[in-house]
Amino acid sequence: MLSRTQYSLKMVLALLAYGGGLIVMNRLSSGGLSGQYWLVALPVLPLIYMAKTILEALTSLDEMWRKILMEALAFSGIATGFTCFSYLFIRDMGGVEFRAEWAFYLMWFYYGIGSVISARRYQ
Repeated sequence: MLSRTQYSLKMVLALLAYGGGLIVMNRLSSGGLSGQYWLVALPVLPLIYMAKTILEALTSLDEMWRKILMEALAFSGIATGFTCFSYLFIRDMGGVEFRAEWAFYLMWFYYGIGSVISARRYQ
């Protein structure tokens, strides 16, 4: 079991690798190389490592916190999915265009709501 500092260090390394991957991807893609699609893997690979680190940190928690956070994650995923799907009907009625990054912000908003609900439930 790793300490909180070691998990934080792994997350910082993943974020630095992600930023470096974005910089390298942008520099190489502007060169007009043929077959540039492999460059997408440069920022994605550190994100996979980050997801693995987050799952390791979650599994190292005690059972109560793990249950609270997993319920918050489940609520966030389900609520974000239903919101994005429901927005199709709003768009068909003439609503504004839905941008993909909004789903990310919605996910964090719903995660906050889910963690409050779940934490209150287990008090």
